[in-house]
Amino acid sequence: MNRYYLFTSLFAFFLISCEPVERSVGFTNWTDDGTEFKFHLGTENSINVVKKFDAILQKKDYQELYRYFADTAVLTYQNGVQNNLKQFIDLNLERDSILSANGETLKWEPQNAFSVDLNPETGGEHVNMLYLATYETAESKSQFYADLWFYVVDGKIVTIRQFNQSIK
Repeated sequence: MNRYYLFTSLFAFFLISCEPVERSVGFTNWTDDGTEFKFHLGTENSINVVKKFDAILQKKDYQELYRYFADTAVLTYQNGVQNNLKQFIDLNLERDSILSANGETLKWEPQNAFSVDLNPETGGEHVNMLYLATYETAESKSQFYADLWFYVVDGKIVTIRQFNQSIK
């Protein structure tokens, strides 16, 4: 009889310990109806979309960006100004021209990235990429961190929100 209880106890413990554990953390109140979602790990696919965005910007092949953005994409800067993709490209072209005319450079290096998902069953991931940016003139050099949050759905960037922090 003792063996029966021991076997039953071990079997019950095994069943309980094999039950899947939900791997989600945090919370968000982004929903209109007040539903609280938790964050799950995202996928490498969305991170790869953001890495491709970075590679295109590094090459200054701005027309290629259209392949990686949703038609309704919105880019929001630290000061709250919002652009669509065409405005973003125009802004980059103007900046590149000014930097070149003044003999200045702006370079950036990705430091890290991760992706989180609110609901793995519906798609869409939030990718965070931190950049170290270096701005150089003939007389000075300064650096800042640019923290960009991307929302990626079906391989397309839907939104980007950018926040900067100066390095002293």
